[in-house]
Amino acid sequence: MSLFLITLITVATFLTAILSGVFGMAGGIIMMALLLGLLPVASAMVLHAAIQLVSNGWRCFLWRRHIVWRVTPFYGLGIAAGVTAISFVHYVPDKALALIVVGAVPLLALAAQRLITLSILNPTQTFLTAMVLTFIQMTGGVVGPLLDLLYNNAPLTRQEIVSTKAMTQSVMHTVRLAYFGSLIPLLTGREGWPEGLDPVWMLVFMAAAISGTTAAAPILQRINDRHFKELSRALIVLISFYCLARGLSMLLL
Repeated sequence: MSLFLITLITVATFLTAILSGVFGMAGGIIMMALLLGLLPVASAMVLHAAIQLVSNGWRCFLWRRHIVWRVTPFYGLGIAAGVTAISFVHYVPDKALALIVVGAVPLLALAAQRLITLSILNPTQTFLTAMVLTFIQMTGGVVGPLLDLLYNNAPLTRQEIVSTKAMTQSVMHTVRLAYFGSLIPLLTGREGWPEGLDPVWMLVFMAAAISGTTAAAPILQRINDRHFKELSRALIVLISFYCLARGLSMLLL
């Protein structure tokens, strides 16, 4: 991997960590779209999971007092069920399909909000949604916007939303890192770790993720809950349309 690509990924990691640190999402989608354009799908999934694990983990630490812990048992069971289901598939999507999933699923989620009322505080809904999201996470790489289906209707503050999503996503990224970094290479022979990337550069990516997440904290404190949700929705629509258009163009051209 060239020094230019490493620099590009480092800068993108810092900027998207700020975005995710403020809105609890969006940064992951941008990072996934960038990595899919630079690396093979399995390698993009591994590197994205590693970077996002650090970013979300640090966000958990910064906002640990706001995490809604009572949702974790049901979300964890849903992740376990989703992993069990996908372990029988051993599936790695191509770039076009991955981008289409990244772009289309958040838009479907926003549309579904008019028909389905979900809440992260409902154990059954949390379990079933986590199971579905785990499968999507393994194929599209990001599910942050989909989690809004669970969070937006719950009586939670922006700090509780960001911190709890970061906690559940940390678990999800750990699972995806193991899936694409170990299980897929073992079962299919397809390389997971990005070719030519010295592991020491991960320390640079980690520092960028932590710095960006830390820089976002005072911004999150200053905005109010209403603006937080409105800006989150507008941002994710723009990014989703871009990813969907790019994926469709790759598939059709």
